[in-house]
Amino acid sequence: MESEPAALPEDALAEVLRRLPPHVLAEARRVCKAWRDAVDGRLRGNLLPRSVRGIFINFSQTFFSEFFARPSTGPAIDGGLDFLPCMGVKVTDHCHGLLLCCESGDDALPREYVVNPATRRWARLPKRPRPHMPGFEQTAYLAFDPVVSLHYQVFLIPRAPLPCDGETDGDNPLLESEWPPASYFIHVFSSVTQRWEKTTFLREGEAAGIVANKQWNLWYDHYCYQYSYHAVYQHQQSALYIHCRHGYLTRMSLSNHTYRVIKLPGASELMRYPNHHHLGRSLRGVYYAILDDRNRLQVWYLSESCGRIEWLLKHDTCLKTFEHDDYAQQVGRQWILQDVNYRKWCSEDPENHKVTAEEKYDWNSDEDNVIDTQNVIEEVEDVDGDYFLLGFHPYKEVVFLIFICNNNQRIGL
Repeated sequence: MESEPAALPEDALAEVLRRLPPHVLAEARRVCKAWRDAVDGRLRGNLLPRSVRGIFINFSQTFFSEFFARPSTGPAIDGGLDFLPCMGVKVTDHCHGLLLCCESGDDALPREYVVNPATRRWARLPKRPRPHMPGFEQTAYLAFDPVVSLHYQVFLIPRAPLPCDGETDGDNPLLESEWPPASYFIHVFSSVTQRWEKTTFLREGEAAGIVANKQWNLWYDHYCYQYSYHAVYQHQQSALYIHCRHGYLTRMSLSNHTYRVIKLPGASELMRYPNHHHLGRSLRGVYYAILDDRNRLQVWYLSESCGRIEWLLKHDTCLKTFEHDDYAQQVGRQWILQDVNYRKWCSEDPENHKVTAEEKYDWNSDEDNVIDTQNVIEEVEDVDGDYFLLGFHPYKEVVFLIFICNNNQRIGL
């Protein structure tokens, strides 16, 4: 490779860069400043990938995140993230192709990483600062948009403390405090400064309630909170939308450091179905899905126009279950579960079971066959199980679901 990019016409150079796999482009950026500027100037916007390569899933009884994909042509994605300097991780958040991961282990203070699985580049986050409010835990969320900048931020959002057994409001004055508070003190990590800094966000409008009223189901809080709540970063609005407990989200404006509480549709359903709701980003922005025990799926879109913020119902349907012997024909080609946990724990020689380029563990969603839920085969008696929400396609109005049979067989849709 020459020390500087070849003097090609703009369209010719863009076409050359477009044909390179992401990890090669990442290495090219490191050659010199001229190559970095050439890649960055042509990657943003029209050169960014517009397809989904796969889905990371956190199953409740597995140690590491799994990677669910379909076989196709193209560069391989290592779902086990074996290039990290640890045995394995759980993916706790994601934003525009970047992953926020937490090392899985017995360490009380596990290491955290920001990872690009396509380029195989990663950065370890510094140790988290202690919460500003004693007794409050923090959940980390990513904010990143490669069209604007290759730098990212990580926000540590406080969440209300859980009461101890037998604790009453009089025992803990925090339980009588407004939640969310009028002033939110938040730690933010920037990849530019490489350090955590404290930022204050001021609330606009009313609070959601008091801390004591946000704790009415301890099983719901302990079991479901860590991986059931997500955030959406929208650069156009310069806002981070965070799914909070008990039926609301907070819209945090990064431009003027204010935030407001927005009630979620169907909030009363969250108590009964804590694993059957999902906040995510799709074609038009912020979407929210609810799936009840009757397999009724509702999808909402957050509209922000003319100074109004309101939820619009986009889809309302009842899902059917698949006839066991015919689901593969309806879906098309079967999905591939890389079975990360088996490879890492049960393999006699884990080093020989890492994903290689020849295994082609990736998925081109543009070739996907999306199922029309109105024409799915009627439910049959010998197939029983539950649907669970996985998330949204970022560029199409498509919801990803998984159907887990009672025999623990998993069917991705």
